[in-house]
Amino acid sequence: MRILAGMAVAVSLAVASATGPAALAASASPPSPAAGIAPAAVNVEGTGYVFYTAADGTVEVKSLAGGYASAGGRLVGAPSAVVTAAGHEGLASFAVFGRGTDNALWYTTCTAEGPAVTDCSGSWASLGGALSSAPGAGAIDSDDDTYSVYVRGTDGAVWGRDHASGWSAWSRLGGALRSGTAPSATSTVDGNSYVLVVGTNRQLYIHEVGKTGFTAAGGTTGSTPALVATFSALVAFARGTDDSLWYHEFLSTTPGWHSLGGDLRSGVGAFDYSPTPEPGFDTQGEYGLGTDGQIWQHTDLGSGGWSAVTP
Repeated sequence: MRILAGMAVAVSLAVASATGPAALAASASPPSPAAGIAPAAVNVEGTGYVFYTAADGTVEVKSLAGGYASAGGRLVGAPSAVVTAAGHEGLASFAVFGRGTDNALWYTTCTAEGPAVTDCSGSWASLGGALSSAPGAGAIDSDDDTYSVYVRGTDGAVWGRDHASGWSAWSRLGGALRSGTAPSATSTVDGNSYVLVVGTNRQLYIHEVGKTGFTAAGGTTGSTPALVATFSALVAFARGTDDSLWYHEFLSTTPGWHSLGGDLRSGVGAFDYSPTPEPGFDTQGEYGLGTDGQIWQHTDLGSGGWSAVTP
């Protein structure tokens, strides 16, 4: 991956109102992912859940321990998801976000118990906005039900809303994102939030929310990246210009971008193995579409191994 520089700043996110995604019944035979659209992923106590957009725009949920559920909807582009509450024995709830056919931000909720996704039958609700990309969401503290969601506005800049006992108004973070790419977000154990984006020059930039400006992170990609927080570092993942998966650890003794192989046909979704980073949970899971159009996973920075997730 090459390193260049520069990100400009642009203008405004208008509020759109229209009918949103319609809830659809779960399919007996889960559909394949839509071509070229990145999956999203979350983890609860070692069980991973992958969210993807099917060809008809519905959101499908795959438990990596087995089983599917449909969250319905009618999305344009990729979904994003966060853990909003995590209890013992795999009890969890998730918020799932997507760009509706009206270009507003929509969301719904799912619950899981153990390895199974038990309920994704809730209705979708609009959070307004005028999106020009899929959203990227990050949990701040699942114990307090606090999380944020970020989008590319019609001005090409990053816009966001926060949830903490209710939703904040839209706020503009700035930047100029490459068309067709979405921001990725995560929070560290001390509660600091970060957003990773692709600039108009195809270079990656990181922004600490509440701070000024975007910092060049090196690398070159034309696809949506992923950002996770482990106990020891922030880790960025991206599809390189060679279509393989690359990663970069911030504040690491091994700086720069490193290849994890693979042959991707989408952007990347990723999670770390704890909604709140803790010692001993520094293993990530990364997800993307392979040359067969199905979702593949990579789960160890050291091994380079890939395995199929769908069908």
